[in-house]
Amino acid sequence: MKEAERLDEMLQPVHYSMFVESNPSPVKYGAKLMNLCDDEVRLPLVKITDNTKAIVKKALESAKLI
Repeated sequence: MKEAERLDEMLQPVHYSMFVESNPSPVKYGAKLMNLCDDEVRLPLVKITDNTKAIVKKALESAKLI
């Protein structure tokens, strides 16, 4: 149980960062940072703001995913 709580605490910033903007673009950007795909999106979706990019990057770094 302690390991699950530790992982949950470590991943909470990642969970939060994926929903800073109300579209899947934060997830696409995170996947790009992890070298899983690019962050291109089709209309009506738009790319995330620079502020959101910083939030996503910081969260992934804090979870040691990038």
